[in-house]
Amino acid sequence: MSVALLNRPAARIEARADLTSAVMREVPKNERNLIVQLLARTFVDTYAHSLGAGSSDQLVDWVDRMCDAHADTPAVSKLFAGACRSLDEFFARSGVAESERAPLRLLDDSLLPILQKPRQLRAAVHEHVNEVDAAIDQMLGRLEDADPLTAEHSRAVSAWCARLARRLSLSEQETTYVARSGMIHDVGKVTTPPSILQAPRSLTDSEWVLMREHTTYGEQIIVEDGRLAEFSLIVRAHHERLDGRGYPDGRVRDEVPLAARIVTVADCFNAMIGRRPYRPAMAPSDALEQLHLHKGSQFDRDVVAAMHEVVHQR
Repeated sequence: MSVALLNRPAARIEARADLTSAVMREVPKNERNLIVQLLARTFVDTYAHSLGAGSSDQLVDWVDRMCDAHADTPAVSKLFAGACRSLDEFFARSGVAESERAPLRLLDDSLLPILQKPRQLRAAVHEHVNEVDAAIDQMLGRLEDADPLTAEHSRAVSAWCARLARRLSLSEQETTYVARSGMIHDVGKVTTPPSILQAPRSLTDSEWVLMREHTTYGEQIIVEDGRLAEFSLIVRAHHERLDGRGYPDGRVRDEVPLAARIVTVADCFNAMIGRRPYRPAMAPSDALEQLHLHKGSQFDRDVVAAMHEVVHQR
């Protein structure tokens, strides 16, 4: 295996399991929780991108933000402290030439001051705050560290979800559930390589494979925190379509929960009217037209109608 092959997506995906295991080698097995595993996979993907881009600056910046986000998890700093060395040894055993392994040593030197920085633990949440909201706040904080634009989008989606739920005459309990689902629907993107999240262009097919994994990774992250387990299906299903052409499961019609259908409309509408690295914001009237064009196939008709009413009565 050549290190240079890592910047070819197909080769990267094929080798990802072995490389992820190698990156985690210096983390004790009893500390290899889901967050550590997902960060290890993202490290591999982002390192692969840095080889193709000829710069590791984005990877170093991401590691810095992840160390801040997970300052309360010592296994994360252990992961990054040993990642380059473990990959170097893995490639050496695989017969990769020393010259091809040189970028790993340079990266290791760049990460050293990052890993030595003092980190401040997140302030403890007061006991009177609802445990579910406390857990959601923690998840959103990690998403903020990974990608502030996605965290901003998630807050907006949550607000749209609450308005839609009330317009659809859902109970206050159901409205709260949908709003909370919207807040954490994209939490799986903490594992998405920043080169993909922040790409100033349309994604390639192979990059879309990695991007779509945020639904299943998000579900896993949510399930691991028992306080949020009830939201796992909505996090997993928020990119499903009524016609069965969505992901990750290809659910159809009533197989897609109503809460997920609401999040889907709120998510897509806010994405269209929001700024993106690769395109300007769309006018709300144009975004509503797109929802109208795809109602019944991608979007729930009643939810689209509710969005029209919400926008025009804001």
